[in-house]
This record gives sequence, C-alpha cells and structure tokens, in this order.
Amino acid sequence: MKKITMVTSICIIVLIGVAFGVYSLNSKEMEVTALGDSLAYGLGDTKDNGYIGDVEKRYEEDLEKQLVIHDFGVPNDTSTDLRKRLKNPEIAKTAKSSDVIFINIGTNDFLKSTDHLTKFNSEELAANEEIYKENLNQIIQQLQNKENPKTIYILGIYNPKAEWSDMAVVNETVSNWNQSTIEVTKKNKNTAYIRTDDLFIDKNKRDYFSDKLHPNEKGYALLGKRVYETIRQSSDYK
Repeated sequence: MKKITMVTSICIIVLIGVAFGVYSLNSKEMEVTALGDSLAYGLGDTKDNGYIGDVEKRYEEDLEKQLVIHDFGVPNDTSTDLRKRLKNPEIAKTAKSSDVIFINIGTNDFLKSTDHLTKFNSEELAANEEIYKENLNQIIQQLQNKENPKTIYILGIYNPKAEWSDMAVVNETVSNWNQSTIEVTKKNKNTAYIRTDDLFIDKNKRDYFSDKLHPNEKGYALLGKRVYETIRQSSDYK
C-alpha cells in the first residue's frame, strides 16, 4: 500500500451527503486520509497494508485509477489523543484536502473503560462514552470542509474476544458503544457509520487475529471488504 504519511449485518449504513462514487467516476485519482488508532495504522498485518490496503487494491482494480493514501494511524490512540493530533497543521491540512476520510477511533477509549474487557462498571462506561461522543463530534466538525464537503466514514468497534465464555456481556457493551457512534454520525452531515462488530462472529480467532486485539492480513481483508462494499452501496458507483 502506498502510505504517503505514516505517523501511525449486510452492514448497517448511516450515510448523509456526498457520495463516494462522485470522486470515483470523475477523477483520475482520489485522495484518502486514514485517522485513528492501531487499526488505521494496520498493526498486526505483516505486509503493512491493513484494511486500507485492501480498499486501495479493490478500488484500483475496479476503476483502474489511483487511490492516494495518507495514513496517520497511531497505535494506542484514544479519541482525546486524536483531537490533539489534529492540532498538527500538516495532519489537519492533509485530511481537509482529501476527498474521503476514514476514522478508526474509540477502541482504546472502550477498552480502558472496561479494564480490557474484564470489568463492566455501567457508570464508568457511561461517563467515558460521553467523553468519546464529544471528542468524536469535535473531530468531525474540525475535519469537515464546509466549502468543499467530503464524506467522513467512522468505523465501529468489534468484540476481539471471539472465543470468550461470556460473550453476551461484551457484545452488549460493544453494541451500546457503537450506538453512540451512530448517534454522532446522524448529527453530522456527510458522515457515515460502517459496522464491523459482526465480522468476526463464529470465526476462529487464530485464523483472523495476530494477537488478542489486532487482525492479521486475513482479518484486515474482512474489514477492507466491508469498507469497500459500504462505499459502493452508499454511492452511485457502478
């Protein structure tokens, strides 16, 4: 994958505004900025592609046009960290000038709120969820170019404990957290939610994960396929 900058069900789609296909059909190349945590970075993929690499491959094979990637994913980042990173003029300018933005953020906020899925305190979760929602809302508003709006895609989080004994508790909290993300996307124009929490259900974790949290190349391919299918379904792409 061409990482220009490195600092680090079917699917529910909530899309308002600018269609991805407009850029696909009317330009020789499209610029994409990836922001967020280790999933944006692609940690766990030995080929250093992540899901963005899969999206890039599908795009270029379908259209024979170039997808230019700016990857600013940073492992361990929370939504608070991302807000701070957007104060960097280079990152902010690159993102705002891109045609499409993908954001992976919230996984670390969520894991820290549950002590890495070992404790589930409803009050703590609720408090941190509100902080996350406010951060995400501010991130979207900071990135959106009102004069030249683009689509911002927010990827939801998933349950990494695919073989854990008490799946119901984890799945419920993951679902609640994703609902908060959906609420934010509904309040912001040209913002879409991409579901990921169903991708690894009934999958053998050793086949799709490189460690306890991060997908391997095969796992990222599932994410990439979902992302690309979403942007096709939510546009006039043919």
